[in-house]
Parts: sequence; structure tokens; C-alpha cells
Amino acid sequence: MPRLLALEWDAKEARVVIARTHGAAVAVEQALAIPLPQREAAAASDADVGPALAKALAEHGVSRTETLVAVGRSSIELKFLSTPPAPPEELPDLVRFQALRQFTSLGDDWPLDFVPLSPNADGGSNVLAAAIAPELVQQIRHTATAANLSLSRLVLRPFAAASLLKKETADDKCRMVVDLLRDDADLTVLIGEQVIFPRTVRLPATDEAEILARALVGEGRRTIIAAQNQLGGRRVEEVVIFGDGLHHSTVKQLLEKDLSLPVKLVDPFDYVEWAEGSRSRKPEFPGTFAPLLGMLLDEAAGGVQAIDFLHPRKKPAPPNQRRTLIAAGSVIAAVLLLGLVGVWWQLRSLDAQIRTLQVQRTAQEKLAKSGAKPRENVAKLDRFARADVTWLDELSLVSEKFPAPGAALVEDLTANYDPKGGGKLNVSGVADHDGRIREMEDKIRNKTHSISGNGAAFDPEAPGNLKVRFKETVTIAPQDEDTAGPAPSATKGKAPLKAAPKSTKASTPGGTK
Repeated sequence: MPRLLALEWDAKEARVVIARTHGAAVAVEQALAIPLPQREAAAASDADVGPALAKALAEHGVSRTETLVAVGRSSIELKFLSTPPAPPEELPDLVRFQALRQFTSLGDDWPLDFVPLSPNADGGSNVLAAAIAPELVQQIRHTATAANLSLSRLVLRPFAAASLLKKETADDKCRMVVDLLRDDADLTVLIGEQVIFPRTVRLPATDEAEILARALVGEGRRTIIAAQNQLGGRRVEEVVIFGDGLHHSTVKQLLEKDLSLPVKLVDPFDYVEWAEGSRSRKPEFPGTFAPLLGMLLDEAAGGVQAIDFLHPRKKPAPPNQRRTLIAAGSVIAAVLLLGLVGVWWQLRSLDAQIRTLQVQRTAQEKLAKSGAKPRENVAKLDRFARADVTWLDELSLVSEKFPAPGAALVEDLTANYDPKGGGKLNVSGVADHDGRIREMEDKIRNKTHSISGNGAAFDPEAPGNLKVRFKETVTIAPQDEDTAGPAPSATKGKAPLKAAPKSTKASTPGGTK
């Protein structure tokens, strides 16, 4: 029985599964979560991963083994492409040609693989194409070599995890699969067993289940909406979470409540066996091993991975040259024997082929021009994904942190989003004294929200006992932005309280509470 090792790592740990295959079944010998060395104020560097893996594997008696590596969605470039009609053997070249025009940074030496989707309206093919920088491939090879491993596959992680559900996804339902890792989560929309929309999101740096669950609900809702736009209105019907009831019950309950969808917990180790005599136990977080077990099952079933950057789809190799030369000699001999009649017939056939190819070329040029619409749709989807501010949540936050009724009053509020992510809330109003303004700023400011104002101004004509006017700007960072902590206090260095100029503008009633 062949022995295989499946591997992936992030900044904090490496996950390893050692297994043997027999037929289409997988028998797990060991499943390990290996902590990686953490440098001061930084995660493990790439140079640290290989030696740490080598030491840990040697301690568990694992020597050089054929290795399958999973790489995350955030490490690659992925796009939907539409190609004109072409024979199947020409599709790899057509996909690369389209990708060179539409990908952001694709080079001629970048490994590119794809999975065919449904045919398009023009009779061509829709594909999901993925490319990876050659520098990253070389870096992964160096890590495997330093760990005394023999790299044989480099698989895209969401596709590997989806392979684990092939039996459940034979009903052609539209599902969202949630794979919770240490710092990230893969949110993948499937139709049947076909991956349609993979997305990786950053999770909050906390161990509190409630905070993680609410962050995941927001990201799940955005993924469902984006996939629905991509699928022409088709909705997600079910959510599948890789995990167990011990760690993921809060996430399951919150997703069921907020998304109004059935949610199912799936333990990845239910799809494999444990090798006879194995002393290894199921890891603490079994859900994080779903991509590794999916890769192993695909390898046992025939070694065909959906996306494999080491063995991408290519145009078939040309026929054997020796056979070509023999065939050419036979044709020449036949032409000589047939004489002028044969030559005339051949020229006539070539003329017909030229006319046919000219017609096909004209049709393909028209189809190529019609590809502008899919690119426009992809650009709209990208702009939608960047506008990631949930304004109701932001208004709720400001309302919760605002002073109590009677202590302050909002007269004007505007909201603007930044196309690059995040946005701003501009709030102006009156308060009973300038200490209220500093109190509000201290409550609202956090890692993702900064607030600044233009000071406080005394206005004797303001309504009631609210005589201090203020204007504040709340800046909301994009959700995937790496914030370094709370912004410095915006109240330092403020101008002293001064009388506001007289104004005939009537105050707008109503506050945030």
C-alpha cells in the first residue's frame, strides 16, 4: 500500500496527515498539528518551517515520503474566464491566452491550471482558472526539501476540501462549505461537487466563539450574495461546516439563525479509516484537516486533483515524430502512384479546408469581441467585494457608544464608503459639556475604528442645556486591513472651549438613542 503525506501550514502551525491508500480508501496512520517557532513580534518565517517540520517528523518516525501540499486561496490569483468554441485539446492554450489578457500579474512562466464549468451561451467554455507565482512554488519546494520531503502535488486548498464531500454533493444542490482554520476561513460555494466561488477571509484574532461566529456570519452573508450574482440569482440552499459539536456549535447556531439556512457539521475523519495498530488520535480541531484528507482521497481515487499547479492541464503532446515521418512517406508514395489525378483531388480538398477555416476564424473573432461583457461582470463583482462596510452594523456601534439621551443630540450624519475598502461616518451635533465628546471618542475608538474632531464650540443659542457643538469623523478600516492598535487620542491638543458664532439654522431633532 503506497504511503503518502499531506501537508499545509500557516504562520502558527503545520498540519500533517500520514496515510496509506488501498484501492480508493485511505487509512490514516498519524494526524499531527505541529507548532511552528514564533519569532519576537512576528510569525514563523519561511526559513523556519522546513527545519521545524523535519525535526517533528523525525520524532514521529516519518522519513522521506511522497508529499501533497495544499496552498490557500489568498496565495494565488483566480478568475472566471469565458473562451470561444474550440476542440477540447485546444482549451488549455485558449485559457492561458485569455488569462494573460485578464489576470493582473500573470507571467509566461506562471503555472496555471483550471477547471471547466458549464458551457457559455456562445458555445464556448466557462472555466475557473488559477495561477501561482513561480517564486512561491520555488519557496514551497525549498521548504519541502528542508523538511526531507518529496513534493509531488501542489493543490488549491478549497478544491481539496470540497473533494471530501463528493458523496454528499451528488444531488446538484447549491451549498456553501465553511472550513475554519487557525487565522482564516475558506468559504466555498459548490453546485453539486463543482467549485463555483471560492473565497478566503481573515478571522478576528480572538478565541471567543461568539465574536468569531458573528464575524463569520457577516463574511458568509457577503459570500452568498456575491455567489448569487455570479450564478444569475441561484441561491445557496445549505451550509456545511467542517468541524465538530465541541468547537463549532456556536457558529452553527448563529449561522442557522441569521442566514435562515440549514447548517450541517461534518467531521472530516468520518470519511477515512484509521490504520490498524495506529496509536495516533483524532486531533483537537479535526475540521482544519479537511483539505489534507480531501487530497488523499483524490490521490487514492486515481491521482487526479481538481487544481494541481505541478501538473496543470496542457495541450496533448504532438504525435510521435517517427510515426509522422512514416505516414508522410506513405502519403508521398500514394501521391506519386496516383499521379496528376491525386494531386488535383488533394488541392481541391485543401481549398475546401481553407474556406472552412476562414469561416471558423471569422466566427471566432466575433465571439472573442463578445467576451467584453463577462469581463465587465467580473469587474463589478470585484468592486462589490471591496465595498465591505455593513453600515447598519456601524450605525449600531456608534449608537451603542453615544452618550445617553439628554446628554447629546445628533443633528447631521453622513456615511461614505471608500472603493478600496472601509469608509467614513461624519457626525455633528450638540452636547451638554465638552467632556461628553471625549467620552464618546474613547468608547468608539478601537483597532478598526479611529475618530477625530475639530474641537468643541460653545453655542448659547443651542436647544435646551446642550450648548456645546461638535463635529466628529469616524474612519472605518477595511476588514482585511492589518491594524496596529487603537489610534492616538484625538482629544490631545484640542482648542479650548469657545463660543460658537450665532446661526439661524434650526437644530435637527433626534439622537442616536
